[in-house]
Amino acid sequence: MLLGLMILLLGPNWGWSQVVDGQNKITVTLRDGTVVTCYGKAQALSDEPSTEFEYMPTNFRLAVKEDGTPQFLFLKYTDESANEEASGAILHMLMEFGLTPEQEREVERKLRSEVEGATLRGMVDVTPEEEQSIRIISATLDDGESVPTLIHSGRAPVFPGNKIAVAARMDKEAAQLLDASFTRTRSITDLSVTLSYKYAMRVPAARGLLVEDWSKLDSLNLVDSAFYSMDEIKNKDYGEKAVNAAVGAIFGGGIGGLIGWFATGNDKEKHFTYEDMHNLYRALEEEEVITLRFEENVSDERVTEIREAFFQHFLNSFTDAVPEEIEPITDEQRMAMPDIKKGNSYKFKREFVETVYQKRRRVFNLNYALAIERPFQITENLASWYDQVSDNPACVGTVVLNDPFFQHRDVHVLLDLDAEDMIGKEMNYVTVSLRKQRDVQGANDFSHQLTFDRAYFEESGNRRTVTYSKAQDGDPNEYEYKVQWSLRGGHLFPENDTTWTKGSWQGITLAPPVQPKRVRFEADLDELKELDIRNVTLQLRYMKFGKEVETNMNISLYSKQPYLEETIYLDKDTRGYAYRLIFTHKRKGILAMPWDASINTYYLFAVVPDELYEGDETFIEEAIARGQQAMVGGDVDGSQAILNQFESIISNQ
Repeated sequence: MLLGLMILLLGPNWGWSQVVDGQNKITVTLRDGTVVTCYGKAQALSDEPSTEFEYMPTNFRLAVKEDGTPQFLFLKYTDESANEEASGAILHMLMEFGLTPEQEREVERKLRSEVEGATLRGMVDVTPEEEQSIRIISATLDDGESVPTLIHSGRAPVFPGNKIAVAARMDKEAAQLLDASFTRTRSITDLSVTLSYKYAMRVPAARGLLVEDWSKLDSLNLVDSAFYSMDEIKNKDYGEKAVNAAVGAIFGGGIGGLIGWFATGNDKEKHFTYEDMHNLYRALEEEEVITLRFEENVSDERVTEIREAFFQHFLNSFTDAVPEEIEPITDEQRMAMPDIKKGNSYKFKREFVETVYQKRRRVFNLNYALAIERPFQITENLASWYDQVSDNPACVGTVVLNDPFFQHRDVHVLLDLDAEDMIGKEMNYVTVSLRKQRDVQGANDFSHQLTFDRAYFEESGNRRTVTYSKAQDGDPNEYEYKVQWSLRGGHLFPENDTTWTKGSWQGITLAPPVQPKRVRFEADLDELKELDIRNVTLQLRYMKFGKEVETNMNISLYSKQPYLEETIYLDKDTRGYAYRLIFTHKRKGILAMPWDASINTYYLFAVVPDELYEGDETFIEEAIARGQQAMVGGDVDGSQAILNQFESIISNQ
């Protein structure tokens, strides 16, 4: 198992989408001062330097909106009775990294000035560290008591332009301390953000091999003196202190002292520094536990890089990195050492102890180029970012919590019983639009829209509450609203209503503009049979949602059901409806009677006119003519409307 080490036999693309060539590196400085380190693409089966370059992650900055406003908020809050500068604060910012298109073009021009035909393919492929790939370094924000809320967006992003979010809520002390570090102590702000990544770099080939022979520790007679037996280690859920103690006992002497010091020290001093690990690695080479041999006397820089690569392999295989607080590095440091070796300490994994106990021996052939997993960090302090936003009221501000602006008024919206019954039957939903217009300078108008449909009603009931701010308004109770009903068939009522109604503090009751009425229709079946009438229809015309509609109720001689009941919905501003009877005669066909009107009476009986009993031919011919024009149900065409004939009778106007 090679862990972080990869041998590139058939090409550089094993485990990583792209491996960079550590021997092909160019660093440039842009006009704006941004330092950019570029690596060439690792060529498959070739040591020839590529002209295709990628840049290391850089240009860590605040994100901005399309209008150029930085996406940063530092909002202090207090109350009018407080003497403190701030009773608390919230901090929220979005960050991103990567070169802008203009910067990429500038980098490519500078690359071409050094390498003919050079191209910039984008950013190096990076992978976030498994733990703490985003770290917030702040003595103020790292306090769980004074900063009860501190969150960020999770793992560090791997694509340029992706956003990183950090948000915190602070109490009085934390808010004032952080504000002071922003505005008074200007050398550095008490807030830094670090992104930690890994990337794959190819190191050069050299004829030789590397041997790890852990069995050589037997000659030191130290294995049996380990703190724990192997069975105990496998079965024990031990912490890192126990591992370090076991390693210290294994090695003893100078090496064991180096490790055991951490194992037996206090809890704050049980990790290795990068330098400690280098010392341990050199000690293992002196004991010939690790041996690096070359078949030829290679004295160029390749040997140094190969040694460093195997040391990095040793770290990746047997230790876990533990992030420590670090200060932001300078551009010069980044240019000289893009793989930041500081800022982490290390603790041993269980695998190291197991490898020693099992006396493993591994051999690595150095005749091939190697790809090694390298760490990389970006760290920025908020001081320079805050300078960009300190005078921007959209980014930095103070609010007074007991300011009338932050007092609120609730509007309760209630769906009445008739509307509840109609939703899902006659109507799809009802929408309420509310607005609060403010005449105070600088105070924005409030608007909100809410909808009741069947699903909401069944799940949450018939009440909803809308809250708006008084916002220093002279009359905070005065708001306006309008209602629109969605009817079956996709119609809206009213369609284009621009009229707003003033609301009261008690709230809004959503009563539909129509009222349900139960109509009962009866007939004498024996009488109909005697006159050879097989069916009688009660045809109703009434106003519903501002339109004339028709409903038909049919009693058939063969149904043996002498009555019917049906609910109709009439506009509330009408007092009744128009109706007529239509008889279906066995021989004469459809006979439609004249229209009549009814006011507030919803019981109708199928009275057979005397003219039908007497066989009045003129009456019958007129009834037949009306029957030929009779329509069947639904909305009424304007040419067939008849309610205007009875407007004075059934209208409430």
